[in-house]
Amino acid sequence: MINKRFNLIIVTITFGVFMTFFLFTQGLGSMLRAITALHPSWLLLAVGILFLSWMFEMLALYTIINSKHRIEQVLLRSFKFQMIGQFFGAISPFSAGSHPAQLYAMTKNGIPAGEAGSILMIKFMIHQIVNIVILIISFLCMFRYFNEKVHYFSYLCGIGFTVHLAVLMVTILFSTHQQLSKRLLTIVMKGLQRTRLVKNADAVLRNMELELAHFHENASFLSKRIKMCLLASLFTFLQYAAYFSIPYCIYRSFGLHAADLWTLINAQIFLFNFMAVIPLPGAAGGAEGGFYFIYSLFFASNSILPALFVWRALSYYVSIAVSSLFTLVLPNANKSR
Repeated sequence: MINKRFNLIIVTITFGVFMTFFLFTQGLGSMLRAITALHPSWLLLAVGILFLSWMFEMLALYTIINSKHRIEQVLLRSFKFQMIGQFFGAISPFSAGSHPAQLYAMTKNGIPAGEAGSILMIKFMIHQIVNIVILIISFLCMFRYFNEKVHYFSYLCGIGFTVHLAVLMVTILFSTHQQLSKRLLTIVMKGLQRTRLVKNADAVLRNMELELAHFHENASFLSKRIKMCLLASLFTFLQYAAYFSIPYCIYRSFGLHAADLWTLINAQIFLFNFMAVIPLPGAAGGAEGGFYFIYSLFFASNSILPALFVWRALSYYVSIAVSSLFTLVLPNANKSR
């Protein structure tokens, strides 16, 4: 388990850099005036939508857990697992800490490690499929609009789309062609052993083949639980829809209304998928830069930085602050009887 003190230090340093940037570029007085002038009703709606996105993600996890394993207070614990994953995902590169943290939390709450890993793998597969479908729809509907207005937009989106498509194709390959996957893994591991990047390729390969077997079992499980898949996919879609709507609420809080909800949702979809390839916790730097370039289309030059501040504070730092509470009470979790 990742050390909690170290994670809190990372969060503190990141937040310090974040605050320093805005105070030096915008000025404290100017920033405060811009924020206090915002419409509170739209900001409250943004907070409510953020909470709603957490609820939908929890319901997706609850749906999968309930079909795989029975534990007491499953709905409440599903929310706790989701928030723990939210915290560790936010403070780790590529959100890599999310699944290990959730796995640890599940085992501490009485779910066997094998079952917990299976649940998280199914959740990952559903999230990846829903995400790529949403991205494809956005490409078909809004790519030309943003590509004509944002410099280097095609390159940024191309990188994000390529990574997500590659992950989806690997997921499909591993879930439908187990023998082919084994052969590919063997070739890769032997190549790594020859270049001395891996010392004991056979041992690593055995572990990977075991994980591949679990992966294939999960794919077979999904094909037999169509109703569960559709329900979890619906909750995942609603989670994304809520999260992607937050910038629109921020936009309206500035008293702006020229851009419509659909356009701003698509802007966030493109930004979200680009952020996923930034190898830093919370896509630090890339998230802020991407927001500035894309949303400068909709915000005036004197409001884009305050808008960026509010969006980043709400969508990232507020999430860390709230989800950190669940990591602090994690050791007190009781195992199911």
